Amino acid sequence: MNFQRVLEGAGLTKVELALLYGVSRQTIHTWAEGGRPRVGSYTERMASVITAALVRAIDKRVLPLGGTDRPARMAHIASMSKSLQSLKPAPAR
Repeated sequence: MNFQRVLEGAGLTKVELALLYGVSRQTIHTWAEGGRPRVGSYTERMASVITAALVRAIDKRVLPLGGTDRPARMAHIASMSKSLQSLKPAPAR
């Protein structure tokens, strides 16, 4: 998982990342410290797909978000979350 790249390059807070991944802020903190979701779990498969999408957004310079006011930023994060959560999980191994 390129989660470290997302942490460093997306310009998002852990709370914002938690919204995008559909997990708690504490889970994001655990992953940032090297923890991983259980192998083969739905969470691991979704995290893999979401991480890949966020890395592509960094590569395309969609992320980090430009300077916007807080309500506009939160609206953008909510829209991104809806899109990311609708992705299909990676296939089970």
